[in-house]
Amino acid sequence: MQLRTRGLVRAIADREFRRLDDNRSALVEALAAILNAIDAPPIDLHAEDALAELEGRRFFLVQHVLCDLIPLLNVDQEVLLAFITRLLDTGGHDLAAGGPSTAFGEWTKKDPARSSKVYEAARAGNNLALRQLFMVLLMNADVEEGLFFTRAHEREAKLAAISALGAMELGERYHEVLDTLLQGASSDDEGTALRSLEAGYRAAAKRKVYAPASFDEQLERVLQTQSPSAIHLAADLLWRYREGLTENVIDLCLYTVADVDPDDIVTISHIDHASYQLVRDGRAKQVIRLLGELIDRSKGQITLSAFQSAYHALTHAGAEVLGSAVVYWLLNGGVHTRKCVANEVCSVGNEDPPFSIPTSSLPPTPSDQLFLCRKAVGWFFIDPLAAVAIPLAVLRDGSQDIASDVLNLIYDPLLLSYGGNLKSYLERYVEDGGANGSGITELLARKAAFQDAMEGIERLVELHPSEMQREVERAQWNERMERGMEQESRRSIFEDIFSKQYILYGRSSLTPIHTGEGATHLTEIEMKSFSVSSELPLLNIVDPVGLEHMLFHFKLEPREQQ
Repeated sequence: MQLRTRGLVRAIADREFRRLDDNRSALVEALAAILNAIDAPPIDLHAEDALAELEGRRFFLVQHVLCDLIPLLNVDQEVLLAFITRLLDTGGHDLAAGGPSTAFGEWTKKDPARSSKVYEAARAGNNLALRQLFMVLLMNADVEEGLFFTRAHEREAKLAAISALGAMELGERYHEVLDTLLQGASSDDEGTALRSLEAGYRAAAKRKVYAPASFDEQLERVLQTQSPSAIHLAADLLWRYREGLTENVIDLCLYTVADVDPDDIVTISHIDHASYQLVRDGRAKQVIRLLGELIDRSKGQITLSAFQSAYHALTHAGAEVLGSAVVYWLLNGGVHTRKCVANEVCSVGNEDPPFSIPTSSLPPTPSDQLFLCRKAVGWFFIDPLAAVAIPLAVLRDGSQDIASDVLNLIYDPLLLSYGGNLKSYLERYVEDGGANGSGITELLARKAAFQDAMEGIERLVELHPSEMQREVERAQWNERMERGMEQESRRSIFEDIFSKQYILYGRSSLTPIHTGEGATHLTEIEMKSFSVSSELPLLNIVDPVGLEHMLFHFKLEPREQQ
């Protein structure tokens, strides 16, 4: 009765959201039995209005049931094609939206006559059939029909068939298919050439062999255009089909993606995924160089935050891999790259440096080693343990001719500004027998003497702000905090997900949990204390102008030409 009055989509929605059917397979079988009967109600009854009523998660819950149901149906193909098209249009670009096409492909596998009818409709230019041609060819592994459509004049059918051939298990027809794809790769039509190249490399990667050299030649020709589509193809090849690429093609694709449009977030995301895989494959050096080029060529429009997967891979490949990246970016990168690196590696409350510096990553010349130390101090000053890691590495493995200059950098501005964690770390460094320990010991002694000389300076009234100044500063700070919290709260996605609680005083919070039928119970959550400490650099208090000038010079001074 529900199917005849409310239609299939609403009938599933009603049952799904009331949770009346715990056994979904039983529901699907019952629906299939009813809809396959002679006098069954049409599957598209009220479908358009019913789909418009479903939003977000509700739509995909219903779609999941429909995808299980579609392969079991025995209905008219045109009706089913139109129904599936409505589902695809409603799902939009969501990753789960392609489920109905897969279900339709499964439907055609039940009877060879069904796929033949789809091919016939596609040849006649039926738009609904053309839209499903890729999936039908793929699900039926129909190489013969795929080759036929690649020679067709209808562009949409040709592109669908090319993609399907690249995704199929080709077996003995592999070389025959690649010859056909190579013809498409040499086409003057960019879309056909790109699709054919992608399919060829995909087919090769599935067999874990390199694509023929003739594909590499056509790829180089296409990538020279530097069009957005060509750059996207290069990113996809690196990400998805790397096993079909020779070393020269990998280098070519890396060179190409460095010119990606900063506004092309989809391609940038694919470059991120590709970079993650390349690091996992032991190609960290290539990724490190690529990320620096991307950031500097975009003049900072692209940042390391767009490559969180790649950065995660670098950090988990070992502290020395990340250290090599930091050294390369500080030494060879521009201002934008160095700023991005500082934003990633510097944090509050570190007890150890976030990376370690391998000997092989240090530049060979003393002038470059000193330049690297100054860049580290200038850009990482806010995190003294990150800033001191590179100078200590130069003391350990670098030229002894610049040891005194490096020690001076460690003392001024780092040790003069920071005690706390930096002092403790340097003390442990000396105890562990670190290189040039006597020099570090002398710096610690100078620091202690400086602290003794500063004893009591805080009591000089002339250095204290007036009470009025203090009150004004507190009022401004509170106003900024309130305004910032309000703005961030409005932008936060959690505002719509979680209820807001105001905790005034106490050691726990109580939250009412609604259990249905008007009943509630209180859940008590004990609160724990946590803290993060940071140290304000002393030189920023006693000589802020001088410190700012020094750091500014360290950051922007050019590298000597070799």
